[in-house]
Amino acid sequence: MLDKIVAFFKNLFSGFSKSKPSTPPAKPVSPPEKEKPKTVPVKLPPPEPDLPADASEIKPDTATTVVVISENEPVVLKPGDDPAEPAPEIAKPAVKPIEKPKPEPAPEPRVTTKHKPRYLWCLDNGHGKLTAGKRSPKFENGTQFFEYEFNRDIVKRIIAQLDEQGVKHFNVVPEVDIDNFLEGRVGRANNKQSDIPKIFLSVHANAFGNSGWETPKGIETWHFHESRTGQALARVFQKHLIAKTGWVNRQLKSYPGSKQFYVLRNTNMPAVLTECGFYTNKEECALLMKSEIRQKIADAHVAAILEIEKNGI
Repeated sequence: MLDKIVAFFKNLFSGFSKSKPSTPPAKPVSPPEKEKPKTVPVKLPPPEPDLPADASEIKPDTATTVVVISENEPVVLKPGDDPAEPAPEIAKPAVKPIEKPKPEPAPEPRVTTKHKPRYLWCLDNGHGKLTAGKRSPKFENGTQFFEYEFNRDIVKRIIAQLDEQGVKHFNVVPEVDIDNFLEGRVGRANNKQSDIPKIFLSVHANAFGNSGWETPKGIETWHFHESRTGQALARVFQKHLIAKTGWVNRQLKSYPGSKQFYVLRNTNMPAVLTECGFYTNKEECALLMKSEIRQKIADAHVAAILEIEKNGI
């Protein structure tokens, strides 16, 4: 009897015992994500302080090493000189269609011709507002020429026409409050993604001497030394610049060895640099400040671009 009583109370109190908390199931561990490869930009060499960035910075004692070539001298391009052209479309074999009843003739659609871009033009308006110098002496009325403003005005006028013509372009340095920014200019152009070949065009005005008005005048176009493609490009720009302005023809120029301009030796595409008159020549500087002359200079660049777009390099 006692055993039954003990068993009764044992069963009674066992119902009040707390159940142990159940252990939550372990969360599935997802495999670690693969680390995405990092894109390492190509490191450009820093600009050397003693080397010229454009024609105005060439010292008189070293100017004799500059190579001068007439734009009329023929350039014979070899395989590998040209930037890669887009692959030509392969003509499909003609298939004789199955004859069907002719439908009623529909009105002919309006035919429009649209330019098919051949190159991406990387337009570089050389120098910025913070670049030391790069300005003319003051005129009697206090006015003064600033190269950064001239370069940007010419590029702006070029872009307006390229948009109308359907030519692809990239404004490398739209900023104004900036210095030479040489590494940045080249890096932006080199890293610009494009499904067509690229060409680098740097627009400048020239200078001579350290202060005061000087006598040199005229237009010259620079290319990478011994680059047949660069020389071929420079020929076209020099030809149109002289034809539009009628100014002194200072021909094509290049600087041998390590003294070549930073933007010409470090861009990974064909490159040219135009020097559109001297702002240290009082007569020419006054012309460079006129809107109609600037339009002629911009028109000459556009004419050269359109010729290269049509015929290639």
